[in-house]
Amino acid sequence: MPLEVKTEAEYAKWRGCSVRTVQRERSQRVGPPFIKLGSKIYYRVAAIEKWLLSKEQTQVRSSIRA
Repeated sequence: MPLEVKTEAEYAKWRGCSVRTVQRERSQRVGPPFIKLGSKIYYRVAAIEKWLLSKEQTQVRSSIRA
């Protein structure tokens, strides 16, 4: 089974943000795990999905009633 990866630019485009945002999140350690080969950065698709699921939140109903 081949490893599915996205480059840093592909990941940023997929997220709809700039490469700089992805770089900043990585330096602050708030983004998904990454692979560094030389100067190139890659993100495993499975790692991106797992990270996104960890950020999932449930909607909390408001206790205010009209």
